[in-house]
Amino acid sequence: MRFSKQCMLLLVALIVLASCSDDIERQDSADSGETMRVAQTKPDQGQSSIGNDSTISWFTGSVEAAFSHAKAQSRPLYLYWGAIWCPPCQEIKSTVFKSNRFIAQSKLFVPVYLDGDTRLAQSWGEHFGVKGYPTMIVFNPDGIEITRIPGGIDVSRYTRVLELSLNSMRPTAMLIDLSINNPGDLQSSDFTQLAYYSWQQDHTALPEDQGSDLFKSLSEMAQDRNPEASARLYMHYIATLAEERKTKTVAEESGKVSANQHSAMPEAIDRIKLILASDDLTLACWDYLTYYSESLVSLISTAGKTRDQLIQLWQEKTLSLHRDKLLSTAEQLAAWFPVLELFWLTSPEGKLAAELILKLKADVAHADKITRSPYARQSVVNQINHLLQTAKLYDEAEKLLLAELKTSNSAYYFMSSLAGLSEKQERFDAAIKWRKQAYESSQGDATRFQWGATYIRSIIRMKPDQHDLIVATSIKLFDVLESSDEVFAGRNFQVLTSLNGKLKEWQAEQDNQESLAPFHKKLEQLCAEQEIASQESKNCTRLLEGLVISAA
Repeated sequence: MRFSKQCMLLLVALIVLASCSDDIERQDSADSGETMRVAQTKPDQGQSSIGNDSTISWFTGSVEAAFSHAKAQSRPLYLYWGAIWCPPCQEIKSTVFKSNRFIAQSKLFVPVYLDGDTRLAQSWGEHFGVKGYPTMIVFNPDGIEITRIPGGIDVSRYTRVLELSLNSMRPTAMLIDLSINNPGDLQSSDFTQLAYYSWQQDHTALPEDQGSDLFKSLSEMAQDRNPEASARLYMHYIATLAEERKTKTVAEESGKVSANQHSAMPEAIDRIKLILASDDLTLACWDYLTYYSESLVSLISTAGKTRDQLIQLWQEKTLSLHRDKLLSTAEQLAAWFPVLELFWLTSPEGKLAAELILKLKADVAHADKITRSPYARQSVVNQINHLLQTAKLYDEAEKLLLAELKTSNSAYYFMSSLAGLSEKQERFDAAIKWRKQAYESSQGDATRFQWGATYIRSIIRMKPDQHDLIVATSIKLFDVLESSDEVFAGRNFQVLTSLNGKLKEWQAEQDNQESLAPFHKKLEQLCAEQEIASQESKNCTRLLEGLVISAA
């Protein structure tokens, strides 16, 4: 089926917080063939259960059939796009999908689970504009996108936002237009929808001439009518501004724009202090406060007494709420990130207090002990690993990961974590060995393609003189995909684009213009197999632009 232009207004770009959308780089940290089926008994494939009979009845037909069914039944459609190995995906499955409230809500819409390794899942991902795992989209019965709900928020807020989207059915694209042209028409519930939209997964949701100032304006408009939404919109304003400043800094360094040293932002300091003064607002902004603390503090305050006071308040507040019952185990652990990252910000050569380390170790040991489900552990152990590495407790992180390999259903993910840890410690042979093992043991076409590309990039970084291995592995990588149609679609295309860029840089550094000729010829061959005028064919053209295909 073909959707309307309205349905395609919001296209996903980056994962950022609490998502796997950036794993492409972080890992360096009875239907037709188009049927998307969901097993009804395996929790790793989307099935969620409470007791014996409370389950989510995921739609078992094709994606086209799901939208047709939703329209015929006049029911909205909830699309979940994820992967078995993805920690934030397992977090959603272990929390939201096990919530009685969500299970009850699921009966009101047509729930569709789309695993990224399913046949043609990447093509559908391209169609919906999704990029990172997990992506969760609500469509109205006519197939028009309403909103995208982020991970990293607690279950009660997640289900509340979902309920709101089911009730209001005003597309976020419409709300953005109102925000710019007719802000007086925005309702209190609209601010909630905007505040809990998955902006980090959708860099094209805003018009090109709009940015951080829009979120500041929305926060001001919502302040009296909807304080919680106002707080989140303000935090997103600061996060967006930090990203804009980062992009500007890169441009300044390249000489594209003139340098402009930013100053402290007293109004932002005061506003964040007000948010931190409230338990409810702190929890509502938990994802921003825990995962963006270093970049936000660096943006809004210069070194000195004011920054020190803000940091102390920030650290004390998140840690005081880290056992709040609204937070999952993984999100409780996130309270430690501001404690650790802001310490290193102010004391880059310092040493964590022994008492603090003991408290951190006690918390991670507790989380490790109480998390028994292998699927929940995918999220919790991943969080513990990042915490231990942030605390520079590398031996403890390695011990944790090695132990998890024995029981994990997606051990290859933690092999990649071990590779990243080894590389950080400049143990390059071990790092490449782990990357190779992760690639060879990974499951699923799209996953193996991503893990293989990550393995190749690791060789380029650490053993760039291995010319034959790099080229041969790059060509062989295409063999893991069942169909050439999937090479230039969805995350596969993102992976390929990233790999191609790294290969071009490597070729230039090695001063060997002919080394990649076989790889480029393979790309040209695969491009020729794509249907003319298809999105995959257009992606091919974009990829091949600037490449010189050797006649050899």
